[in-house]
Amino acid sequence: MTLRTTAAHRTTVTPRAQAPADAPARTGTPALAQAGRAATALGTALAERGEHAAAERMLRRAVRCCTAAYGPDDPRLAVPLRALGAVCAARGRLAEAEALLNRVLVLVAGPPDGTEEES
Repeated sequence: MTLRTTAAHRTTVTPRAQAPADAPARTGTPALAQAGRAATALGTALAERGEHAAAERMLRRAVRCCTAAYGPDDPRLAVPLRALGAVCAARGRLAEAEALLNRVLVLVAGPPDGTEEES
C-alpha cells in the first residue's frame, strides 16, 4: 500500500540535524525507532482521513516508541509530537495541542535565549 499526501496537507518539521553533543546515548533499540516511525506514518494517514480517535491512539504509541528509542529530549520526537498536537487541536483539545506544539518548538529550536541550562 502506498500512501501519498498532497503538498497542501503536508506539514514538515525539520529537527536539528543531530542531538546535542552532551545528550545521553540512545536508550532504545532500532526496532523501537522503526515502530515509532511506522506508527507516526499510520497515525498521520488516519488523521488525514478524518479518523482522529484512531490517529490519536496511534500517534501516542509513536511518541512512546520514539521516546524509548531516542530519549525524551531528542529532536526526532518533534515529528510525532507535531502530528499529535494537530490531532488534539482537531478534536477541540486546544490546551493540550498548545502544550504539545510548544514542546515541538523547544525540541526543534532549543530553549529560548537566556534559559539554557548551565553545564
